[in-house]
Amino acid sequence: MSLPRVCLDCEALKDLNSGFSHFVVPLAHELLALNRQQPRFRLSFFTPPAAQGVLGTQGVKYLTQHSFHKYFNPHSYRLRLWHATQQLSWYVPTSPLTKVVLTVHDLNFLHENPDEHTYTRQLAMVRRNIGRADSIVTISDYVLQDILQHADLLGYTGEQPLRYIRRGVEALLPAQDHRPALVPTRPFLFGLGTINAKKNWHVLLPLLEGTDYELIIAGSFAEHDYAQNLLAAARRAGVADRLHLLTRISEEDKAWYFAHCLAYLQPSLAEGFGLPVVEALQLGKPVFLSRFTSLPEVGGDAAYYFDDFTPAHLRQRLAEGLAQHSPARAAAAVAHAAQFSWAQAAQEYMDVYQELLGA
Repeated sequence: MSLPRVCLDCEALKDLNSGFSHFVVPLAHELLALNRQQPRFRLSFFTPPAAQGVLGTQGVKYLTQHSFHKYFNPHSYRLRLWHATQQLSWYVPTSPLTKVVLTVHDLNFLHENPDEHTYTRQLAMVRRNIGRADSIVTISDYVLQDILQHADLLGYTGEQPLRYIRRGVEALLPAQDHRPALVPTRPFLFGLGTINAKKNWHVLLPLLEGTDYELIIAGSFAEHDYAQNLLAAARRAGVADRLHLLTRISEEDKAWYFAHCLAYLQPSLAEGFGLPVVEALQLGKPVFLSRFTSLPEVGGDAAYYFDDFTPAHLRQRLAEGLAQHSPARAAAAVAHAAQFSWAQAAQEYMDVYQELLGA
């Protein structure tokens, strides 16, 4: 009997630096590895033409993505199952017989107050994809609860299985001989993520007052006005020379900043997961987080938490956490980060595929 055909939607590979691509690539590699050890499916990968070969060439089956597949997807008529790897994917099967697994990373548009056009478009896309899914997977329990809380709005009826599969995080391996263009001359705090209001970076500026710390925030300028306001606030506080906003840093630069920072900070108001949190914990770093959305779930007991964003509390919590961060605490952080395994995530997705197909 031939093995069932399963396709992973790799549309995200149109931008290899995107967060979604950092989900798709390692998951695809682990699915391939598991399936080679014990063949259960005939795997294929739906990719933009320029991305074919990213997952390797030996024994990897690619299906070429074209824009008309948003409306008619002939590939899907030869498939038993399609894994849509993010909630805003344009590409789902047009074959009504093809099963669909949908991974939901976040519902940030419900919480970020986007413009009406963005809100309407994203809600329609998520509703469509949830309605087409036969099984729904979230990357955190927070996102799962968010779906249940907004079930009526999202069109989730409870008929499809809804489960949480902890995503993996790739090992962060700082290069011994690499140095970024910007090397701080003083102890520095590090934050990684989009520079916008949701990330709440401005609350960290008081940590520079009365200290010699530098603050590096690396991420794209998603909200230009917010970035400019952040720089203006730093000038008013007299700390502009110690605030560094970096865009599109390399993986090598990122690893260097994680390895050499005094602490990693993420005071976000909303996070679907929080990948940099795990990366910092992998290196045993002291990690300071807000208590909002998925962050306490991801950081667990290995992180330190801000209970509010008043300057006095932020300064006190940072000082306490740095003083408490013993070698034992660092080892506990590394152990906590090890739970986020791509091999385990791939195995659980394989089980979801098999459950749907009865394979």
